[in-house]
Amino acid sequence: MEAGAVSRPLCVLLTGPPGIGKTTVCKKVASTLEKKGVRFDGFYTEEVRNQSGSRIGFDVVRVADPERRSSLSRLKCVRVLSTHNDNHKTVNLTEIQKVSKYQVGNYTVFLDNFEAVALPSLDSDTDILLIDEIGKMKLFSKDFKKKVTDIIFGSSAKKVSVIGTVPQAHKVPRQHAALFERMLADDRIKILNVSHGNRNDLPDEIVRCLS
Repeated sequence: MEAGAVSRPLCVLLTGPPGIGKTTVCKKVASTLEKKGVRFDGFYTEEVRNQSGSRIGFDVVRVADPERRSSLSRLKCVRVLSTHNDNHKTVNLTEIQKVSKYQVGNYTVFLDNFEAVALPSLDSDTDILLIDEIGKMKLFSKDFKKKVTDIIFGSSAKKVSVIGTVPQAHKVPRQHAALFERMLADDRIKILNVSHGNRNDLPDEIVRCLS
């Protein structure tokens, strides 16, 4: 990172409606910065769809090792095993879903799977962490919440910039409202709303902030 980086935002957080492209923006930023020699790690969330194109869940994927992925959530009625063919995601409905007490809407959340991929990535010796997303599914993990809080607000010995995604204000889980209020109040954190109008330009803007 450049010597002047300490004067720049500690953290850039993207918000906006589901499907607007927050994760895509983050991945474009990661790709650009990696080409510049900036070390990047963390995780992102990727939709999993069935053969008819319907979304049936999400996987969590480690940035530094995309082969390191696991099922984050699935529709309650099934557990699926995903197979990947080029850019097309297909699933085989081959296994009955295991019991989990963690539920968000129609989805069962596999917290152990999430922690196995995400938590080690947050301990990585890197320049920038991608955290997609700091939201209800992930915040079931107390260890994740603690690590994110320590990294973003500087309690951790780790000095690293962050690009992450967060839910819209009206979708913030009530039990975690204090965390998001703290983010809004911290002038080191830059919060950007992603829209159809700005999502193509945001990657370049964020790269300027973080590089």
